[in-house]
Amino acid sequence: MQATVHLVDGVPGPQDNSWVDAVLAHLGGTAALVARPIGLGPGAVVAFGTAATAGFTAGPVTARPGTAYEIVEQRPGRGTGRARYLQLTGFTGRGPEWLAAHDRADQERIWPAVRDLPGLVGVLVGSTSDGGRIALTLAESVEALEAGSAAILSTELLPWEKPEHMTGPDSVAVLRLLHADVPAAAPSA
Repeated sequence: MQATVHLVDGVPGPQDNSWVDAVLAHLGGTAALVARPIGLGPGAVVAFGTAATAGFTAGPVTARPGTAYEIVEQRPGRGTGRARYLQLTGFTGRGPEWLAAHDRADQERIWPAVRDLPGLVGVLVGSTSDGGRIALTLAESVEALEAGSAAILSTELLPWEKPEHMTGPDSVAVLRLLHADVPAAAPSA
């Protein structure tokens, strides 16, 4: 599944969410996540099923040109409530050795540390053609996201992990989720 992540400028104050309808109309029925900043900064739109990266204007907001990802993992969390928050955690590609270590650490250390946390609704992991990664984390609360960060940071590196490969993310944004329509995961073969 393809997904394109756009940062969105011009988001009106928290009392006005009418721009969400304009964004959804522009996307024409594409499954999407639409989120506003908590405080200042850009919002975000994640459009699924498309690799179109051009920016666009919808109502009062302008979506910057986006980054296309192939969703390589779609993991359900333990949370049973509605996803209200979205955390975007981005990593630029740093070469094949880093990429292999990152992906293995994600499978063997990071996901096991967070998968059973209450309030974690799900995580989608995306990959760019140049080896970048993004984690789209959906949660019921900011506290669930904080618990996830604490769980990850309290894990010890596995014996095979090299500290130089376990660099932190290049970007992290926590946003209030206003619309969440995520396509179902493809069945496993």
